[in-house]
Amino acid sequence: MKTQSDIASKLLQHYTLCEYCTGRILSKSVNKSSSKFLGKKLINKFGKTSNKKCYICKSIFDSLDFMLINILEKSSGFHFKTFHLGINLKPSFLERDDYIKSKFKIKGIENLKFSIAKELAKKISRKINVKRIMDDPDLFIEANFKEESCRLRARPLFVYGRYNKKIRNLTQKQEFCHSCNGIGCHNCEFKGMENIQSIEETISNFFIKKFDCKQVKINWIGGEDQSSLVMGNGRPFFANLLNPKKPNKILRKTFDLKVISLSELKKLTVQPKGSVSFKSEVSITVETKRQISLTQLKKLKILENSIIKNLSRDKKNSQKRIYKIGYTKIGKTRFILDLFVDGGIPIKSFIQNSDLTPNVSDLIQNSCKCIKFDFKNILV
Repeated sequence: MKTQSDIASKLLQHYTLCEYCTGRILSKSVNKSSSKFLGKKLINKFGKTSNKKCYICKSIFDSLDFMLINILEKSSGFHFKTFHLGINLKPSFLERDDYIKSKFKIKGIENLKFSIAKELAKKISRKINVKRIMDDPDLFIEANFKEESCRLRARPLFVYGRYNKKIRNLTQKQEFCHSCNGIGCHNCEFKGMENIQSIEETISNFFIKKFDCKQVKINWIGGEDQSSLVMGNGRPFFANLLNPKKPNKILRKTFDLKVISLSELKKLTVQPKGSVSFKSEVSITVETKRQISLTQLKKLKILENSIIKNLSRDKKNSQKRIYKIGYTKIGKTRFILDLFVDGGIPIKSFIQNSDLTPNVSDLIQNSCKCIKFDFKNILV
């Protein structure tokens, strides 16, 4: 049976290993914790003098300072207190490590990636006073020794808020560039989007400037027509800020962005999953084909507390409820319809489309057209 000294002697006589790999590979054999100091001690006792690179890691530990400088330069713009470190190595490094462990029947020791990450993380922590953690770090660092580079990615920041839309003819969502369909080209300055002002663009630009993030993805709680206003308490939304360099900046509750205003802004630890149910107070201006009377408008009261069904094939017979309804005649062929309804009812179709039942045109037996509709309040 081989003694601990026999394994150390045979290994170090036949293979040139660095102090780090020696301490790691032989730590369990000599019942000691893996360390550079242990490796140096074992090499002095059992090894031989050599100028060759380490058989396993090719003396990669000597280049950690180079990687450290790269990481420090790229992370200088990030605000973070915790980090996680990943290591990317050429497969041949791991193959040589496995070969040595298999040949000398060595088990239960740190793998090479873990050892490199441990040593590099120590250097980072000492240099800029940050802590390495495994779960939910502020910053994820990938040290790529295959390409001698590093990549940094900050933890996403989630924000909840509401917006009020103060002008008409403003779309909610950005449109993909018509020339490249979102890929990026000279026409869109390689942004992939049409150069048209939208609520999405306004909110995204605000967060990008505020938190120095790369991209903003917005989850809308409902939507409105391009010509509609959003008044009252505003429409709620959730924003996912990707790779924010300054996530700790203070966020006020309200901001005026000219075409829209933001309110109830607050940071979240996680973004809610699934759809969010909501109800809307909507004011609709309706024009009729023929002259309308108050007697005809009274028929609309039957809609209160009724279920609206969408019979179109692509909607799978979806159902929404109308809770309250009011109306005001403002002309011979015009009236205002005030609704308190479930979110998701297609307003224009409800006024004039037979796919929805019941609908306004059928109830008053007069062809109706939605001139405009505005949101007075949105409740979640």
